[in-house]
Amino acid sequence: MKKTLVLLACLLALALNASAQENLSFADLPLVSSPAPMPNGYGQLNWSNIFYVNPGQWSGAGPGYKDGPVGKDVAFVGGKVCRVLQEYCYGTISSNGGPTSFQAVSATVAGGFGPTNITVTAYNNGTYVGSSFYSLSTQMQTLNFPSSWGNITQLTFQIPDGGDLVFYDLSAYLLGG
Repeated sequence: MKKTLVLLACLLALALNASAQENLSFADLPLVSSPAPMPNGYGQLNWSNIFYVNPGQWSGAGPGYKDGPVGKDVAFVGGKVCRVLQEYCYGTISSNGGPTSFQAVSATVAGGFGPTNITVTAYNNGTYVGSSFYSLSTQMQTLNFPSSWGNITQLTFQIPDGGDLVFYDLSAYLLGG
């Protein structure tokens, strides 16, 4: 009987703190023909140095931007300034103003203009949790984030040498307090 009560208490605690998995596809953003900043609060997350655009309407879109469904926006990190300066570019997704924390599950991504490498770094309230390195082509691929990261409050995506990272979707569990 005690084991059953403990199990029920644990399940109740998980149910109160966890939301359903969010699958953000950027499809419900307004279609725009030139890059616009991702709005904070989209998907209950904050977005820093991440933009969105309809690649079919943007003349500046590289081949990696156009691998997804036609007529849908994509999100991206990078852009002309990063390519011209050949510097690291980065974008951040955080839970500030959204849920207390989240668990990053996966992202469907591509290199915007050609092959590139990215480093994804996870933090929990400013404390380093872990990082993963990925090699991308201009073809869509799914990145599965390490489950060992657990609950985090920030993901940073770093792209070297002026590359672009294109997001077709992002999956995460949004968690409460």
